[in-house]
Amino acid sequence: MSPFSRFAAYFMEVARHGSLRKTAERLHVSASAINRQILQAKEDLGIPLFEQLPGGMRMTAAGELLYTGLLRGHVNST
Repeated sequence: MSPFSRFAAYFMEVARHGSLRKTAERLHVSASAINRQILQAKEDLGIPLFEQLPGGMRMTAAGELLYTGLLRGHVNST
């Protein structure tokens, strides 16, 4: 996964803000488009990256690993 992909940008912002709505406002993209990317990644990877909570979204352990990898530039496309 390229650290410059649309998914990576959306994922990193959701991780930082814990909210699809806040991310959508910040990136000027619809929340549904961001959610589709997150759901597609869940399907592709076979593991959830976020837990949906009443007050927003929280990264799972897998999400935290991906976030750290993207920050360090260790996540590449295959």
